[in-house]
Amino acid sequence: MATRCFGRPNPAVAQWYIVRDCERVNCWHSCHIMAIRYDYRRRSTLQVPFCARTSPVGGLFESRKSHRERGLRMVRSALFGVKRIFFDRIFERSYWTWRRHPTIIVPSMLGTALSVIEQSIVTTGLIVFLGTLAMNGTLSGLLTQLSSRGLTLSLLQNSSYSSLLIPIAVISTIVVLLTAILGGGFVYSSEYGVYLEAWNKDKATIGSIVEHGSRNWKRMAWTLLLSNLITWGPLAAVFLALLASALNANSLAGLVGFAVSSNLIYPALAASLVIALFTVYSYPAVVIDNVSGLQAIRNSFRAAGRNLTATFSYSVVRVLFQFFLVLLVLMAGFIGLPLSSFGAAILSFLLTPILHSTKTMIYYYSKPEVQEMPFELSNPIWQDISRQLPRAAWRKIRAGLAEAGRFVIGPRNLPFHILSILAFVLGVSIGNYVSVNGVKNYLISIGYVPGQGNKSVVFPQVIPPVLGADIFLNNWLVSIATGLAGIGFGAPSFATILFNGFILGLLVPLSTLTMLLAAILPHGFIEIPSFILAGSIGIKLGYAGLRRFTGAERVADDPMSDVGIGPADSDGYLSRTLRQTV
Repeated sequence: MATRCFGRPNPAVAQWYIVRDCERVNCWHSCHIMAIRYDYRRRSTLQVPFCARTSPVGGLFESRKSHRERGLRMVRSALFGVKRIFFDRIFERSYWTWRRHPTIIVPSMLGTALSVIEQSIVTTGLIVFLGTLAMNGTLSGLLTQLSSRGLTLSLLQNSSYSSLLIPIAVISTIVVLLTAILGGGFVYSSEYGVYLEAWNKDKATIGSIVEHGSRNWKRMAWTLLLSNLITWGPLAAVFLALLASALNANSLAGLVGFAVSSNLIYPALAASLVIALFTVYSYPAVVIDNVSGLQAIRNSFRAAGRNLTATFSYSVVRVLFQFFLVLLVLMAGFIGLPLSSFGAAILSFLLTPILHSTKTMIYYYSKPEVQEMPFELSNPIWQDISRQLPRAAWRKIRAGLAEAGRFVIGPRNLPFHILSILAFVLGVSIGNYVSVNGVKNYLISIGYVPGQGNKSVVFPQVIPPVLGADIFLNNWLVSIATGLAGIGFGAPSFATILFNGFILGLLVPLSTLTMLLAAILPHGFIEIPSFILAGSIGIKLGYAGLRRFTGAERVADDPMSDVGIGPADSDGYLSRTLRQTV
């Protein structure tokens, strides 16, 4: 009996061995192959015979060599988990899973909200910087220097600006990076967790999104950091070398370094893209295998290597979808059809959930212990998109409008409405102060006449109804992202409303009342209340998040607290608030 071991013995896991039965030498099918699995934990073996003569696909008329090779292929499939992964089946089922469970789009919406949180950090730093310069009386000088010299290193050499600019820039950068990593951990863990639950349990709820995000965010954040460092490390290293050599271009070493670095850009980009192909399953591995960091990346490399065809198909389909969507938006813009908001909506609500769900299930079905996905008949996807999907979307919009009406008139939501209005009014006041104490004086110095528009501005020729629809859709997406950004304990939603008020406040001293009303009322009549409502929802969501993470006892003097708040009640309140938000 000859035995060969594949892999290093490890007492913590089960080991597979191949055994060739050499006793039946006289039998014409003497290539009888057997796989033996020895489980170190249970101290038992499992024998799986593979004989081409007795297998369903074998036959009496096969040659000895052919059914020997067939048996070896079957053994290798059992040992190494090589399975048939049908990309088209998984993609089609991902679409219908998305149709049955629209809740799985919520994590994608949270990803957009995460971008709003990062932007709110930058805009808050900008407001602090401009407001401080306006108080010091140096804002007009800064704007004059920027218009004459541009954003150069001389700006950092001026202590009047650099002493404030550098700390704000450093703090904002650190906070943005931490937010992207930690917030990305919550968003991605909730996203891939709800995909797996929708496939295996045929359900997806807001509560499960919160549960998956709270359970796996640490592991996902660590994996997110390592995966991006490994994937884009080669390109980042060459880019940093190119930047450093460009700063020292006056020396010979700088010129040589610049020449070498510029020639390495494309090889580094190719290397990063190849690595990205093999790290594509790192995030699903965190949720499916309950691992993190390097182990999740190793599992992703292993799964991508075994299923290279399906992995490559997924990558190509994803790139093609995004390419054609961008191409459609650009071509429509040339003929006066602004469709950028339409493209963003398609990407956020349709393509991202379906493609990420497909990626998750490719990794899931590539595991040896998971049975091959069965073939299922379904209706044509394009027929559903053209007929049933618009009706379903309209029903959801009607339900959302009804929920928004109940939220507006709900007496318990009045404190959140007041806070959102205060944020907007505070932003207008700060913007007006900054404009009066710096911006207005600078514009007058370069020839601007208050109350008159800029006649040199040429607006693109667009079809008005399409432009109106694009503006409406853009405001809708921004409002959703602003509301969901409140998951960062309410501060991002407050800061976003504050910044919108700040922009409006900058314009107040530069225009007459008639001109200001003519510019704002046509679309601001709907936009401003919508933004304030989105901020109110975000602040309420932040309050729910704070209540989730600040203990279980009831605060007696809190008028917004329920009776007997426990951890489960707080989770339920957060889930209900998030459900109301979406």
